Amino acid sequence: MSRASMHDVELVEQDRADERTAAPPRLRRYRWWAAALVVVLAGGAVAWQHRSDERADARAARLAAVTGVLASPAGSLEPMWTLHHPDAAVAYGRAADGVLLGGSSVDGDVELHGVDAVTGTVLWRTPVTVPVDETLWAWCDPVHDAEGRMLAVCTAGPDAPAAAVALSSRTIWTVEPRTGRILTSWHVRGDTTLLVTSDQLVVAETTGTGTWQVRSLDPASGETRWSFAPPGAHGRGGLVQPQLIDDGGGRVLASVGNHVWVLSRSGAPVVDRETPTDTWWVALRAGSSIGRSFPPGREPEGLTLLPGRTTVPLAEQPVYVFPDDGSAPNLIFTLGPRLDPELVARSTATGRVVWRSADNVLTSLLIDGILYVGTVREIVALDATSGAVRWRRDVGHAVDQMTTDGEDLLVVAPPTTVATYALDDGRPGWAVDVRDALGPAAGPIASVGFAPGTRTVVAWNQNGSVTALG
Repeated sequence: MSRASMHDVELVEQDRADERTAAPPRLRRYRWWAAALVVVLAGGAVAWQHRSDERADARAARLAAVTGVLASPAGSLEPMWTLHHPDAAVAYGRAADGVLLGGSSVDGDVELHGVDAVTGTVLWRTPVTVPVDETLWAWCDPVHDAEGRMLAVCTAGPDAPAAAVALSSRTIWTVEPRTGRILTSWHVRGDTTLLVTSDQLVVAETTGTGTWQVRSLDPASGETRWSFAPPGAHGRGGLVQPQLIDDGGGRVLASVGNHVWVLSRSGAPVVDRETPTDTWWVALRAGSSIGRSFPPGREPEGLTLLPGRTTVPLAEQPVYVFPDDGSAPNLIFTLGPRLDPELVARSTATGRVVWRSADNVLTSLLIDGILYVGTVREIVALDATSGAVRWRRDVGHAVDQMTTDGEDLLVVAPPTTVATYALDDGRPGWAVDVRDALGPAAGPIASVGFAPGTRTVVAWNQNGSVTALG
């Protein structure tokens, strides 16, 4: 091409616009498709976030119903309310319809009282009459009646040596937790054993002849639903009273002398076994229980009752899992009987060992299939099904008080500090010395712990008062 054939051309803005119109780039050519793709992706992200939020909300609601899981302290601890003696004792118990219930005896006047678990407000006080031989202690537990209404069963009994208990008496009330109205009230012998489950009120009592009877009572009316008379049970041995245990599956374990029965919801014995005299029973989890006896000069003897009504000879120590959301329901946990105890997971079907871990458990909880264990110096997160270690965290002190709010583990670091560690990897979070949170005006603190009924951290003062922090 010759230089003479070339011409200078000035490209004006309109020319550029025309050129774009005539020959659009590929992205612009498919601009509507691209825009639609962005809308689809954005919509998918919103839908995914919505489902994720729904799952998170469902998990939070599920965990809120698990006894022992705390409400989230939101990154710190602040005083919420304080109860003074004798009202403060309600902080030990479980809430019924959002109310903590208890009783007290002051200058001979006895009352039951209810405290709002969230605000600490005393909602009601109900005077009650008890036999003159009672120097009282009292406790209350929630129960549902046949219509599903939540009530509370309260009892008061003598503060007396064990030998005098059988000569004394105790009082049982069924109470509407929000109003304090007493629905039923009756007196029983002081050696009567009382068990309150989620929907049963069960008593084991004797007429004084040594023959025991187990009865399930309607919580609202006190009428007998069923009764069971243990054949030949005369309470031989050193134990003063029979034992009643909730196995967690709607059944009741009853042990008298050298015998144990598991009673169905209708009172029929589905397990009937002889045991060593003075066997002491403890509920494990998933409908299992373990009984141990300690013959003089011999190794402990034990028997484990599994959900399938089978029994396994086993003298290992029970591991108390709390809180427990019910995940990994096919496992129970014990401490092996060795010089250096180890954590043992066993099948609830056969009692066989599933896995072992060389950890001496001081406290433990189970959430979302992960078993969190507190030891003499560490927190260990274990896959409950396989025993595989998820993470370990050296915290530098014994971990014997631990719970969760569903996001973090909360641990008491002696003497009065509460520290948090992430559930997923154990990384440290915030830590608060409760003495600083309460300030010097609160006075000396006796202990710090966790209260299932309030779902908060609680601090007990040496003067008998208790403060909830959240």
